[in-house]
Amino acid sequence: MLHIRFIRENVDLIRKNLEWRKDKAKLKEFDHLLELDERIRDLMKEIQDLRTQRNNLSREVGKLKKAGSDASKVMKQAEKVNKRIAEVETETGNLEAESKRIQMRIPNVLHETVPYGADDEDNEVVKEWGGNPEFKFEVASHVDLLETLDIGDIQSAAKIAGSRFYYLKNELVMLDIAMQQMALGMLIKKGYAPLYPPFMMRREPYEGVTDLADFEDVMYKIEGEDLYLIATSEHPMAAMHMNDIFEPGDLPIKLAGVSTCFRKEAGSHGKDTKGIFRVHQFNKVEQFVFSHPD
Repeated sequence: MLHIRFIRENVDLIRKNLEWRKDKAKLKEFDHLLELDERIRDLMKEIQDLRTQRNNLSREVGKLKKAGSDASKVMKQAEKVNKRIAEVETETGNLEAESKRIQMRIPNVLHETVPYGADDEDNEVVKEWGGNPEFKFEVASHVDLLETLDIGDIQSAAKIAGSRFYYLKNELVMLDIAMQQMALGMLIKKGYAPLYPPFMMRREPYEGVTDLADFEDVMYKIEGEDLYLIATSEHPMAAMHMNDIFEPGDLPIKLAGVSTCFRKEAGSHGKDTKGIFRVHQFNKVEQFVFSHPD
């Protein structure tokens, strides 16, 4: 989440960033956030002034009572001030909650090298590695290989869990484990610390690492619990140091997370439905770095 102080000091930068993302809804929310922030600061100033007024009235009441004079008029004034303070504090709390909700939805600032385009077709190729293999035989789909080689079973998984689940079998189980070990080994050689994170997270830390308003539809929530199954190990890795403060010498912190991931894949009906693409459960190795922007 971008700190409100950073937002105040970089209004044009953030607005340009949202325009770059072509996100009209968030642009509208951003303008509302600025209005809320101005109103909150006005209310905070009013609260401060009211508290000063209340303190002055309290001292005046004390002086009148000490002198044996009638303090009822001043006490009524103090009651009105207290009532107004309560009203303003309530309004401020409501506006701060709304402000935080919008702040959580404002994305990070894009790097200056990110290309501007209409869609994915305008992405720029930064680097290519390897090439397309050529085969001297008819290529079979992975769906056929699962059955032919007896390394997977989608139908049996569908009977017990529904669509987009699968059994891995025999050599494919070993291949999955070997690929995870290979990926971890490569990252460890580059100084990454292997990490096996929790597979569930509470809502508050989850809101700190992703925009739940956009992401919640693809996540599984544990019924009756404040817990969500993770959609990627990036999320618990990002939340690992929630509210921690680092010294420059502590960075970078390089993590290699391995986990099972869970996604509803809502809205992907009809896309890559055959085989084990766009599934609800899969294993993945992720790299995550806490670092200074430079």
